Amino acid sequence: MKLTVDNISSLVRDKDTYRFLGEVGNISLSYFGNKAFRFAWEFDDLNIRQDLIKASEFMYSAKQEAFEANIKETQESFELNTFNDIQINIEKQTGVISLYKANVLLHGGDIGSKDLVVPENPLRVIKNGTSFYGKFNFSIEAEDSFYGLGDKAGYPDRKNKRFQMFNRDALGYDAELSDPLYKSVPFFIRHIKKEDKYIGLFFPQPCIDAVDLGKESPYYLSVSSFEGPFVFFAILGESLEEIVANYTKLTGLPAMPPLYSFGYLGSSMNYLEPMDAEQRVLEFFEKTEKNDIPCEGMYFSSGYLKANDGKRYAFLWNKDKFSDYKSFLEKLKKRGYHIMFNIKPGILLTHPWYEDIAKKGYFIKGTDGKPYVEYYWGGGASFIDFYNKEAVKWWQSMLNKHYFDYGCDGVWNDNNELELEDSELLDYHKRAVYPVKMAAAAYDAFKYAEPDKRPWVYSRSGTSGLQRYSRTWTGDNCSDFKSLKFNQYMGLSLAMSGMPFYGHDIGGFFGNMPEEELLIRGSEAAVFQMRFVIHSWNEEGVPTEPWTYPDALPYIRSLIHKHYSFMPYIYSCAINTALSAEPAEKMLVHAFPNDKAISDKDLNSMFGPFVLKVPVTKAKQTHTSVYLPNGYSWYLPRENKYYNGGESIDIPTPMDGDAHYLIREGAILPVWDRPANLKNALWDEVTVQLFPSQKEESRFSLYEDDGETELQLGKYNRFDFVLSKDSIKINRAKYALPSSKPRKVRLKLYGGYVFADNKASEYIYDPDKTEGIELQITNT
Repeated sequence: MKLTVDNISSLVRDKDTYRFLGEVGNISLSYFGNKAFRFAWEFDDLNIRQDLIKASEFMYSAKQEAFEANIKETQESFELNTFNDIQINIEKQTGVISLYKANVLLHGGDIGSKDLVVPENPLRVIKNGTSFYGKFNFSIEAEDSFYGLGDKAGYPDRKNKRFQMFNRDALGYDAELSDPLYKSVPFFIRHIKKEDKYIGLFFPQPCIDAVDLGKESPYYLSVSSFEGPFVFFAILGESLEEIVANYTKLTGLPAMPPLYSFGYLGSSMNYLEPMDAEQRVLEFFEKTEKNDIPCEGMYFSSGYLKANDGKRYAFLWNKDKFSDYKSFLEKLKKRGYHIMFNIKPGILLTHPWYEDIAKKGYFIKGTDGKPYVEYYWGGGASFIDFYNKEAVKWWQSMLNKHYFDYGCDGVWNDNNELELEDSELLDYHKRAVYPVKMAAAAYDAFKYAEPDKRPWVYSRSGTSGLQRYSRTWTGDNCSDFKSLKFNQYMGLSLAMSGMPFYGHDIGGFFGNMPEEELLIRGSEAAVFQMRFVIHSWNEEGVPTEPWTYPDALPYIRSLIHKHYSFMPYIYSCAINTALSAEPAEKMLVHAFPNDKAISDKDLNSMFGPFVLKVPVTKAKQTHTSVYLPNGYSWYLPRENKYYNGGESIDIPTPMDGDAHYLIREGAILPVWDRPANLKNALWDEVTVQLFPSQKEESRFSLYEDDGETELQLGKYNRFDFVLSKDSIKINRAKYALPSSKPRKVRLKLYGGYVFADNKASEYIYDPDKTEGIELQITNT
């Protein structure tokens, strides 16, 4: 039986919800702040399961807000006018929605022309017994582009593609073509190119089947799902950046990770798999120290749980590998290293605790009420039910007992895609949300233990809302240049999907040992990135490391030092993202929307407001062509030279231990002069590089803190810089964490500028002794 809401006869207001009543159901409209409007369909004879409604609501965190609308009824439609220039029309006959801003249609409307045989209603639900399947269809234009959907493969524009929306363990995926991958984020942004406007669409449905962005038909997009609830949000904004920020505020601001997680950390399955794992770990740290490589710690892959029978048993350390792991971890902590432990939600049938956990009822259940068993890494397994509060409490107690009490700093949720294949299971229809619930369990466990500190949680899989609890990465990529290239696009897509704290396994995780050139190029690309981790697995048992190629070691060491030297800039961008939801990394086409010469396939990107990042993703590439966005001049540090925007230049790309990037005119770029391990973010010696612009004033906020206290407690410093062609102004806007040691900030002018009073290009001051500075500058 097909169900649609049409022949709408009346509109009623239920508190702050507007309901359009049709023959067999209604369409409701509500507002959730930050320009996010929620549309929901309810049918008289369709009962949506409460657990699915709760799973849907878990995907966002904002609360409904009041909003007033002027209502006009015509013979054909109901018209709501709100927020001065927003108009929402609902057609009576078909329930078609049309959303306008300033008289420009941003979403909905009739599909195609009247001569086309296309869907008439925006939602059609097919009911088959007690199950049902719904499909949204909305009008699109031939010139439209679409961005988002999380870590989907391929180029950033998703137009004319269809994507499966379930989470998949995608070892060795093709970063251009594979689908699905690890995350299923049902949010995308439509660029209406003929109007040069954007609209965000978010479908918080736990069991979306597919998102089709013009592949099925050039006239409409479609989002299909099982079991409901049938709901979507239309998210407005003046720019793509604002829409991403508004979506992120709707689904939850990203949890700010601890400072050390932005530094270099070691990782490889090949450290923990062998029986001499303890010695391999110690040797790794000894080599980083010997080779003058700052290192914050290690991601412990699951080999520490691998028993002598070859199976991995959650929480049970292999004591033949680690005879006294408490003492081992305590010693690493005293040396200043932070350890994150890999943990998996699947409990193998051979696990010594399996029967006890089953008796307690903590597993996902099958249709027979018994623990459901699915194939998993190592054999059959059942999965902890993170929708069960008692199971969550038990899981958290195990994290405390086996990790936190031994000095564990981080929890790495892995193999958590929950690839259930039996569609009759209740949990099948909310499996996309499962890894977010798992991340929330770890996050909350950390908060119970130390309420004022930031949890360090990683999750390979997830959907909308994951960013409230966890960082992520692009999973088990391949050791090839193709993956290096398309991983850059995947990262930019994650940024546009509200997940800013991402990274890629440098050198590639899966496949042969990366070539020397690939390892260096991956390290170059990671200098301006929120995660610098070389992670690997290969059958030979040899980890990828900075010293894998002796000739490459000086370059990779230099690149790690470069990453640390830019940490004041990177970390300040991260804090800004955590507080404002503004993406830290942006496609050039979105950072400079008025420059129509920029292609959305341009691999280069803006990191923060001032750095144009140029990754090299082809083998034997000695030069690369870089298009410089119009409206600014651009400084190339490698040549100490400015170039005009609006043109392409050919730049050399040697492998010499430096990253490839340009700096935008007007930049305020803080650089750490004495990079070292990240004990706190009270930078002892910083040079703030200043590139004044003749055209406009620029601003940047430099943040400082202890690297681990929650930002909401306000225990941080913020220095606001304002740079113009005539002056540099610095205001100590917030000062909650004085340094106990003298510090030095050097202001350094570029582009022929000097300080007016002494004609010098540098000025030094102590940030703890100066509340504000205003210095005049002049161009020589």
